Amino acid sequence: MHSRVSWWTDESIRWFERASKASTYHRCLTSEIEKHINKNESVIEFGCGLGYEAQLLSDDGYEIKALDKDSRVIDKAKKRTGKDIFFCADASAIVDKADIVLCINYGHIEDVDDLKAILSHAKKKLVYVISRHSGHNQETRPDRTELICRILDAAGMVYSKSDFSLDFNQPLTSMEEASKFIRWTYLERNEEEYMKYVRRSEDSRYPFCFMNRKNMVLFSIKV
Repeated sequence: MHSRVSWWTDESIRWFERASKASTYHRCLTSEIEKHINKNESVIEFGCGLGYEAQLLSDDGYEIKALDKDSRVIDKAKKRTGKDIFFCADASAIVDKADIVLCINYGHIEDVDDLKAILSHAKKKLVYVISRHSGHNQETRPDRTELICRILDAAGMVYSKSDFSLDFNQPLTSMEEASKFIRWTYLERNEEEYMKYVRRSEDSRYPFCFMNRKNMVLFSIKV
């Protein structure tokens, strides 16, 4: 684990919102998630962040409750969507249950106890989505896919695993902002290598763009 206390700052929120407006990433990711849930099943999302997937699931007719312990992103999600599905809460401190628990890049499963803690909130299934952090072939953060498979196998869980890739490019105002964004996102590692993925853009507001291909894994885990 890295030492960063929280992913969210005022600046990282602005970057994320800017990229979200310019991308189909959230729609495509939500479509992948919807392959594993039904509209007659209740959903609770842990670590929903700015709530784009929760918003789309709600728009698509799913009953969802979305939680994050950072009040800033919950307030932003409420203001953006006008939906009463977002709640500021620490998932580790609640007793809520739903048919489906959804985690997107949330809740590091490092051992069976971590898995059991998340599964204790699911009546039917855990949909657990992670990034392989290998889209640029840099070793900034470890790929946890095989570790999670070993933990699931050791726990005797029935699960499926699907791999997919999505673009979540980051529009940027300058090369200086690109450098700042890369240092923040990749924990100040391999900045020179990541700067190679900054391209010129035709958008006069954001004349540069960091090309971000995200390699994702979705685990659908039966309780």
